[in-house]
Amino acid sequence: MNHERLRRILEQLHSELASTDAADADVRDGLHRLQREIGEALARETPPASLRDRLEDGVAQFEASHPTLARRLAEVIDTLALYGL
Repeated sequence: MNHERLRRILEQLHSELASTDAADADVRDGLHRLQREIGEALARETPPASLRDRLEDGVAQFEASHPTLARRLAEVIDTLALYGL
């Protein structure tokens, strides 16, 4: 697995989550939770399998309110799948 590529993708997503505005408290909480989990994943050699599940939940949660972010999450999920995660 190309850890550097995966790390860059997760760092980009982490930054995007940090800059995403959300008026709804539930959406904001979801964004913060994902951001925290991605930060924790970056601290590890290999992201936990549960990260993919959390990202999939994020896609479902953000499809209507943040479609661009939802697409980005889906791209990260696809990348994780390529690495067998």
